[in-house]
Amino acid sequence: MSDLFLLEEFIKEALLDEAKRKSKKAKKKKAKKKAASKRGKSKKTKYPSQYKATGKRGKKLDKATALAKSSDPAERKRGYEEREAMERAEREKKSFKNVPRHDTKK
Repeated sequence: MSDLFLLEEFIKEALLDEAKRKSKKAKKKKAKKKAASKRGKSKKTKYPSQYKATGKRGKKLDKATALAKSSDPAERKRGYEEREAMERAEREKKSFKNVPRHDTKK
């Protein structure tokens, strides 16, 4: 009878340990997911990393984008011109590298 009792206790303990492990794993997964969502929210720029659009350049890009989305044709043209001037200035920098697109190689 005592063997049966010991076996029952052993099984209960094993099930409790497994439940604790699953609980810990679920908590870790939830924390990891929450941290990932926080990273996404705390992203400082909405531009790709290759744009290097931080500080002044980011503000100029924001302004040019807003102008380009305007309903007024004159403002839209000014936005396109500002953006083109910024891109031209970046291409003229010594550190500029023309990296071909992966899909077209152009």
